[in-house]
Amino acid sequence: MINKAFRCVLFILVIAFSFSAYSADKLSYPVSEIADSLKKNAYAVVRLNRQDFVQSDINHAVYKYTKVITVLNKQGEEYGDFSFSGDKFRELSSFSGIVRDAAGNVVRKIKKSDLITSTISDGALATDAVDIMYSYKSAAYPYTVEYECQEKWKNGIVVYPPFYPYLGFYTSVESSSIRIEVPSNLTLRKYSSGDLVLSEEKTAASVVYTASAENLPAVEYEALSPSYRAIFPRTLMAPSDFCYDSYCGNMTDWKNYGLWVNGLLKGRDQLPPALVDQLKNMTVQYKTSKEKVKAVFEYMQKNTRYVSIQLGIGGFQPMDAMTVSKSGFSDCKGLTNYMGALLKAIDIPSYYCVISLKEKELFADYPNFNQADHVILMVPDGKDSLWLECTNQTLPFGYIHQDIAGHDALVITSEGGVLKRLPSYTDKENKIESAVKLVLDENGSVTGDLALKEYLDGFEQSFSVIESNDRERLIRYINSNVQIPKVQVGQIEASVDKSQYPSVSLSAPFTAADFASKTGSRLFVPIYPMKQSGIPVLTAQNRAQDIYISKGFTDTISITFVMPEGFDVESLPKEMNIDSSFGLFTCKSEKKDNRILYNQMIDIYSGQYDKSKYKEIKDFFNKINSALKQKMVLKKL
Repeated sequence: MINKAFRCVLFILVIAFSFSAYSADKLSYPVSEIADSLKKNAYAVVRLNRQDFVQSDINHAVYKYTKVITVLNKQGEEYGDFSFSGDKFRELSSFSGIVRDAAGNVVRKIKKSDLITSTISDGALATDAVDIMYSYKSAAYPYTVEYECQEKWKNGIVVYPPFYPYLGFYTSVESSSIRIEVPSNLTLRKYSSGDLVLSEEKTAASVVYTASAENLPAVEYEALSPSYRAIFPRTLMAPSDFCYDSYCGNMTDWKNYGLWVNGLLKGRDQLPPALVDQLKNMTVQYKTSKEKVKAVFEYMQKNTRYVSIQLGIGGFQPMDAMTVSKSGFSDCKGLTNYMGALLKAIDIPSYYCVISLKEKELFADYPNFNQADHVILMVPDGKDSLWLECTNQTLPFGYIHQDIAGHDALVITSEGGVLKRLPSYTDKENKIESAVKLVLDENGSVTGDLALKEYLDGFEQSFSVIESNDRERLIRYINSNVQIPKVQVGQIEASVDKSQYPSVSLSAPFTAADFASKTGSRLFVPIYPMKQSGIPVLTAQNRAQDIYISKGFTDTISITFVMPEGFDVESLPKEMNIDSSFGLFTCKSEKKDNRILYNQMIDIYSGQYDKSKYKEIKDFFNKINSALKQKMVLKKL
């Protein structure tokens, strides 16, 4: 009887041990088990991404997750890193990690004490955030990292963990899943893209939502692709009713979200009485509201500077105007609220606006905290509105910069949030105008004059350089625009037009040796002396994504070549006129006495084009790039 019992126990132990050994072996993630289809074009493979989020009440939740990533090569190293950002709302309560070699053998165990902790966050002046990181560097590839973590969420929940199966371009996915459990008295809102489906299962006490994805091949990056968010599947989730640091609200629509934000602003627009008197005296001379707004805006620019503030609910609530007036600094929320307070002091109404710098459209049917990352100020002005960027101390008054032009903004009013679309600029308005004179000698050296004027995008990229009047920076700016070797620049004249349609202008004489190449009695002269950065070079044979040109532009140039004495034209570049649905390219050269006049225009149209048009747009860009490389031939008589 004892032997039978012993044998029974032994049998159970053997089976249990065998099962345990089998499970450990199956979970060792050898690289050999990755399907070839998931290795193709991949820098890293998501072996397992399992997320489990359980919300106990409106303020608290526990978030557990396991991530197993196989890093295939050096380019995939970043995908194997661990990072966590915590504050008074989130803390990392437990962590463990394992590093395995290609065969699945454990080569390192990572403890919580091995993590690097930093309280310095992206140059923020004031923050209670803590960044926790771990990065494993290996001399051999591939290797696999495994992280098991638990987070404690507290003091309010405004969003749930998002579900992104992919880590990014050049990553593939074996298995990725998420489970969100919320109390039955709370309502979850969701947004999904791609083929992701969020399943729902109800019990008496809670509702469980799940989504998963498996065997997703890597996606290669393609030039002129739509945004990351448009390419990769994702599911975003958030509660309808929420509290955040004791500020409670409802986000079933943007109107309610606006009411919550408006509550954060109440009582934060008070100013010192002396400053109110100063503002009234400063603006009494102006007749129109727009003139007064301009004067106050420029006062704000001169007396404040931008810093990041991330204390407590600082991610959403602005620093009060009284504090900003004393300190002279704040973040986008504080400076925008301060500007609104300055205008209120002279009886001009304005509205705090929430906006995204990355996405043009805010989801009309999914109000959320994920999209918006910036605030600006709207000032009604008759039929139009003034949109003020309060964080930049040098941008012109009323100029809608390219990171917000054409974007949706949520205007915060006492009655709630209202979506409005900011004005945008046409492709034709985003232009570059150049004029160049080149006097050649018989050895190919050149003496010339350059005049350059850039609007909108070019203005934003260059006005700080132009305003600096620093010769070295100006020379670097010239070299970034011209493609002339060994150029020597003379006296530079530069100016900035800070109207609502701003531009920068620069002119300078220059000399350069070896501009043209000489062979026997001939000079081979480049027809286009500027950089070709505006036109992409597309080399891929096939296309997976649609083509997306986010910003169009117009680039015009007129060039006058003066031939050396005793030379004449042997050949000129052919005249071209390429008219397509993506843009227009024209160029023409003609001889007049001892000069050759070359005029060229490039129009590129913004828009999204079906991938079936790839060959057509590739040919269009290739023809332009080829035309820009043409040379004319001058021959000595």
